[in-house]
Amino acid sequence: MHRAQLTFLVVNAVPLTVGILVFPFTDVASAPVYGRLTLGVLWGLLQGGLFVASTWWHEHRSTRSCDPIEQSLTSGLPQAGTSDASSADDSWRWGG
Repeated sequence: MHRAQLTFLVVNAVPLTVGILVFPFTDVASAPVYGRLTLGVLWGLLQGGLFVASTWWHEHRSTRSCDPIEQSLTSGLPQAGTSDASSADDSWRWGG
């Protein structure tokens, strides 16, 4: 398992496990936080936001590590399937 996958799993599994273990067996979820907003609803919203943010991070990181254009930009090497011969082939245009 890649490091990004493990991080994604841990970041999302820990809050889910805490929510499953704590909220059904206690009255903590019904504790008011602000007006009609309860701790259970707030926890669910935060967990959803965390999931969306970590999914974006994981996709961004996975795409960046697999994208050949990004790899060529970060490594400094020419992109696969391209050649630097175009500059040598331009000499016929200028009569050189």
